[in-house]
Amino acid sequence: MRTNSHRRWPVFAILLAALSGVTLAAEREWTGSNGKFNITAEFVSVQGANAVLRRKDGKQIKVPLSRLSDADRAFIEEQQAKAPKIDRKAAAKEIAKTADAFFSDLRNTERQVARELLTEKAKKVAQGKNSPLTHLPTPAPGARSIRTGKVELEGSVAAIPVRVQAGGRNHKTKLHLRYLTEKWQVFAISATYPDGEKSINFEVEAVSRDGGNPLEALLGKPLELAGMTTNGTPLNMANFEGRVVLVDFWATWCGPCREEIPNIMENYKKYHDDGFDVIAISVDDNMQELKSFLQKQPIPWTVVADNFPGNRNTMGDRYGISRYPTFLLLDKEGNVASLNCRGRRLGREVARLLDK
Repeated sequence: MRTNSHRRWPVFAILLAALSGVTLAAEREWTGSNGKFNITAEFVSVQGANAVLRRKDGKQIKVPLSRLSDADRAFIEEQQAKAPKIDRKAAAKEIAKTADAFFSDLRNTERQVARELLTEKAKKVAQGKNSPLTHLPTPAPGARSIRTGKVELEGSVAAIPVRVQAGGRNHKTKLHLRYLTEKWQVFAISATYPDGEKSINFEVEAVSRDGGNPLEALLGKPLELAGMTTNGTPLNMANFEGRVVLVDFWATWCGPCREEIPNIMENYKKYHDDGFDVIAISVDDNMQELKSFLQKQPIPWTVVADNFPGNRNTMGDRYGISRYPTFLLLDKEGNVASLNCRGRRLGREVARLLDK
């Protein structure tokens, strides 16, 4: 009898919820950005600039998003991104309009409109001196200097190609947007650089240009890494002792990152048994979309979710990495031996460090 009632309970609970109009949701602790309040409640929805929460007594309350902690806002963004109801035709129009407004405003010194089109996290970065937004070139005058292409939609993430005339040159770029709080917000851009195509994350402070590449200061030094894998277990660096390790900062929405995966896979298969390994540090915000990508395209190496829920100390922030992919190759002693070894250079560097 216990077994039968236990089996029927989930069905009964779902049916009861459907009849009562109440969504079954897990309660969690919500904290204020200043630490002055703590609420146990369910997340219901976002209305304007407020989060709607349901307390244990069933009463719904509204809390300004700005008053919630970073972890709480990240939780809300993740919940909204899981199953957004998106009208693809309307989304394409909104994204194209947003892209045109974003690039048009790059002609202005303040770039205030462009700032307002960013995600909340990117807006905070834009308040400082090292925002990648400030380093973008100024488009030439005229409507023809900015031409948008066909929108690419994938879940709650979108990209739109934009050809821009700036500095006497034509630049092929791609603007990346995320669907949050019922609108599309800019969080990154892809462009071609002298050392290859890269994606720039507006949600991370840009490295200083005055002193060159700050990652060069890591050459010959050990790289300290920590975080949670997509399996929910802490990264254990002891598993990589005595091995040559590629540390790859990447994202599922980053086209150049995806293009490097076959190259990494080729070298992994060729040298793994000889002592080569990979730690891929994903900077994706949406854990569900990261897991979905890995289900469609399984990879045999370790994947770390840099924005794992509750993680306040990301490796991307720690090392100021805002361009992807970023490769750091570690030697058998765990020291940084090579930077940006993409393409054929990766195989040559791995072979050298393995004495092949």
